[in-house]
Amino acid sequence: MKRPIIIILISYIIGILGGLYINSIAFFCFILIIAMCLWGIRKINNKYFRFLRRFLKRYTELLILISMTFGFLYTNILEQKYNTIYEAEEEILEHCIVIAEKKPKEYKDLYKVKVINSKNSARNGTKLYIRVNKQANIEVGDMLLINGTYVEPEVARNERGFNYKEYLKTLEIYGTVEINHYKVIKKGRINKLILYTARLKEILKSNISKVIKKEENKNLLIAMILGDTEDLSEELKTDFLNSNLYHILSVSGGQVSNIIIGITILFRLLKIHKKIMDALCIVILIEFMFLTGLTPSIIRACIMCIINLISGLIIRRYDIANSLGISLLIILINNPFAINSLSVLLSYFGFLGIIVLGSFTIKEVNKVIKNNILRYIFNIVISSVAAQIFIFPIILYVFGTISLTFIFSNLLIIPLSTIITIIGLFIMICPLPIFGFVEPLIELTINIVGFFSNIGISKIYCIIPNIKEIIIYYVMSIYLYYMLRRDYIYKIKHFFRKYKKIIVLILVLSIGISFIYKNIPKDLYINFIDVGQGDSTLITTQYNKKILIDGGGSEFGSTFDVGEKTLLPYLLKKKIHKVDCVIISHFDSDHVGGILTILEELNVKQVLIPKQVEYSENYNKFLDIIKKRNIKVKIVGEGNTINLDKNTYIDILWPEEKQITDNVLNNNSMIVRLCYKNFKMLFTGDIEEIAEQKLLQKYENTEKLTADILKVAHHGSKSSSIAEFLEKVNPKIAVIGVGKNNKFGHPNAGVLDRLSMLRNKNI
Repeated sequence: MKRPIIIILISYIIGILGGLYINSIAFFCFILIIAMCLWGIRKINNKYFRFLRRFLKRYTELLILISMTFGFLYTNILEQKYNTIYEAEEEILEHCIVIAEKKPKEYKDLYKVKVINSKNSARNGTKLYIRVNKQANIEVGDMLLINGTYVEPEVARNERGFNYKEYLKTLEIYGTVEINHYKVIKKGRINKLILYTARLKEILKSNISKVIKKEENKNLLIAMILGDTEDLSEELKTDFLNSNLYHILSVSGGQVSNIIIGITILFRLLKIHKKIMDALCIVILIEFMFLTGLTPSIIRACIMCIINLISGLIIRRYDIANSLGISLLIILINNPFAINSLSVLLSYFGFLGIIVLGSFTIKEVNKVIKNNILRYIFNIVISSVAAQIFIFPIILYVFGTISLTFIFSNLLIIPLSTIITIIGLFIMICPLPIFGFVEPLIELTINIVGFFSNIGISKIYCIIPNIKEIIIYYVMSIYLYYMLRRDYIYKIKHFFRKYKKIIVLILVLSIGISFIYKNIPKDLYINFIDVGQGDSTLITTQYNKKILIDGGGSEFGSTFDVGEKTLLPYLLKKKIHKVDCVIISHFDSDHVGGILTILEELNVKQVLIPKQVEYSENYNKFLDIIKKRNIKVKIVGEGNTINLDKNTYIDILWPEEKQITDNVLNNNSMIVRLCYKNFKMLFTGDIEEIAEQKLLQKYENTEKLTADILKVAHHGSKSSSIAEFLEKVNPKIAVIGVGKNNKFGHPNAGVLDRLSMLRNKNI
């Protein structure tokens, strides 16, 4: 076998995926089928199987089966360990060691700790996050006795939403502890290498502070070299993200290359022998991995570089595929759940992009450009752009955005960041004032990033692809690479010329079938979106009309944007880029906060709102957006009917012309009754008892309030959902929108009791 590592890696990955997504019986049946296929390929004497038989050398089949089985069993064992931890008691008392610097959060700080002594032996050796009040006197290496409440990480609350529990698995974190009390038992008891690395990191940061005076510039330089972004302002992080330049802050192959260049320049000035220089570079790269926190991207880059240096020392040919495979195998053996890590996916797919797309382009560019400096700059830029193109579907899947400026931004920033990084390395080693000339270059970088961030086309929200579409993208990319390498372009041209009529016919039929399918009447779908302490409902009609009722919002004082982080990604993942009608029940933040983002980013045809007698900050923001976006707004009240499509309409039951003056926003919420054939659903906003009484009087002799499903008013507050109102509506299902562990105590126990009594009455 020419590359056994690649065979082992691919088989091991299949085993991991089987352990994550397939049950034991199904997987071992899969193993059996694979074994039979491999055996059959060896026996079939056919010219089309010759390349496979050449691939399947002696013991290859056994190696494949063992690797797959090991990956499956190993993943299942670790999964069981995680489940055991999660089933543990909530109150814990542990001895643990702090193994990472604090991560400042909004209210509390996070520390990564390793449990060394626990009542639950299954937790010994595991890693946890502890949440500690700010200004805690805790350092890396401290041994702690902690007392707190074990909090199981959140799973995804919405379809294809963020799964915090699975995310922590990719970091080898088993859970989070809310600290009630902690005590520092001993100082500096951690592994000496990690403690030394932590102290070295502080020295290097201190050296930068001696030369770079401006705080923002210093923090950016530290982020560019060490990947430590904790001290960067959120505004600057956002600018880098929006301008598609965040990879500059994530230590990876580019930074490792710059380090090697800087070290090489230094060692050549000192006239150190090449082999000694290579050996020292290996030691420095190993230490650099620990300095930067052993992230997947840095592990990949450093291991590949180390293997390259070792190949030079032992005079062996460097194989890029084997080195890539070895680095990924090390990561996945340490933690198989890292296969789902965004960092792993971006790092390795980005590098594949450089191989698949960049190598061919670089080869052609090098034929034209003769100047070595220009060639080097263009090679770096081409590599970065190729990586960005290849990771494009992953970025789109995770963030739902694309940038149309990334080529220009990378063209300007990458050469500049290369110079800054190399000089920054010299500053860390020897903090001389002469290196202060780099500070204007850092400020220039910040200004360029800010400029591209504020261009409208730098962050465009798009429909999010599914897994099948992403797989097709990569299959086609690799196939194109194969064609380019084999110089088969002329064959593709010939194929299209020969079969162009058939190809056009297939395309026309596909578009036609897709159009027909889209317009086939379906059923009514109602999706209740978890937006925390707030309400949001998506309605999809028979003919694919999209209606969004309310959009949630953030709690007072919170910087979390529900619209950007929850509601918008949810809609994009459902491939919704146009909303036919937005209904805002009232302008409280927990109902309209997320809607403002939707109005700014998506195509909204019209908005229905109740009449306003009190102007609020949210209402003023709303007016600014609809004016800027030229969105149609209709003020509605009792008696209005809005037809949505053939069998679907909504009745507006409230507010009436003469509005309630008590708690104006809540009690004058728009009350909407959705009607589809014989099905009815009632949306009640945040109305309270006074409004419910008036509704009972107004519709006393009608069936206007009856509904199959009731969206319970005001999140189940004790001021709403009186017994008479619930009896009049008489729903089969009651839905309450609340935030988990909310501070308001919603839903109220009395409301739940009244709903239970109604259910028992109807049974």
